[in-house]
Amino acid sequence: MAKPKISQWIQTIEMRIPPSCSESWDQVGLIAGDAAQLLTGIAIGVDLSESLLALALKEKANLIVIHHPPLFPRGKGIAKLVLGKSNDLNTILLKCFQKNICVYVAHTNFDRCGLDGMVALAKAFGGEAVARVWETPEEGKSLLKKLVTYIPIEYFESVRDALYMTGVGHIGNYDCCGFGIAGMGNYRPLQGASPFFGKVGTLEEAEEIRLETIFVDGMQEQVIATLKSAHPYEEVAYDIYAVEQEPSMKGLVWGLGYGFVAELKTPVSYATFAKKVKSVFKVKNFLTNQVQPKQVKRIAFTPGKGTSFVNSVRAHKADVYITGEVGYHASVDAARKGLNIIELGHRESELYFLKTLHLWCKEWELPHHVLDERTQRIL
Repeated sequence: MAKPKISQWIQTIEMRIPPSCSESWDQVGLIAGDAAQLLTGIAIGVDLSESLLALALKEKANLIVIHHPPLFPRGKGIAKLVLGKSNDLNTILLKCFQKNICVYVAHTNFDRCGLDGMVALAKAFGGEAVARVWETPEEGKSLLKKLVTYIPIEYFESVRDALYMTGVGHIGNYDCCGFGIAGMGNYRPLQGASPFFGKVGTLEEAEEIRLETIFVDGMQEQVIATLKSAHPYEEVAYDIYAVEQEPSMKGLVWGLGYGFVAELKTPVSYATFAKKVKSVFKVKNFLTNQVQPKQVKRIAFTPGKGTSFVNSVRAHKADVYITGEVGYHASVDAARKGLNIIELGHRESELYFLKTLHLWCKEWELPHHVLDERTQRIL
């Protein structure tokens, strides 16, 4: 198999985890390096570190893929590239640039769209993922949008199906949801136009179907690109509206929410489940609160910081919520309301980022190495 360019790898992965699905504050995608070079190998880790750079150099990999972005707004990450202490982020990133190693970040767009890992994690617990959790959107924002477009009747199914393949029309436990109504469209091509139907200067009429469907906020760029690619017209008419309706609390919708809610096939005691958590995440200990259900049947999980998802988890009526960290007050408050929270540690909760990237690179038959570097330890 011929070596792809790094830019081609980026195009492939961004079909699965579009950067447009990341949070507005996030910094994802290629943050350093020349993507035009051929890909020689990939080093995968959660954080940019000396050890990860050393692994890339040892294995002659010219692409580092990480989960946590080192470049953030002022005060939250590095804002310059200068040589300093060897373990400083700015120094490590500078060395990557000097060694012609590209650095790529897959963060909240991965968390929202990398469903493979969440399905696999639910199975590792002996359950089936049935839903996702999400934060309450900011005032004036909605989690869903509606697409309205007009398609020539002969091309309706092909354009509609192309949109559905992109993830449009997914509501709860149903996909391919949409509504079509037939009508007559009209237009007159002007000088310079290349009409699919009709002639320049002549008023034309065409039987068209108005399609209405729904998609997740953040997917707009990919949805419109798919629509224009599949649609036969030179100029494609479409409208996009915000949707006030909240998403269904059922189903795994690509790009919507974080983590998962899962039903265990066989209920287990809390003690048995706690052992399973340690085994799955390869941890010896975790932090938990005073509420311990006698039986665990319904669980929820989000990676990283899970404080803002506690209310959503409670709405799903989970017995246990597993996450990286929530903080003292949120954990105590959850206990008062009857929810057990397991805090694994921020980095420890993101093990499945590594597992998922490994499986993707294996699927794409690309040379890669994974560094499972635990940055925090309990002594």
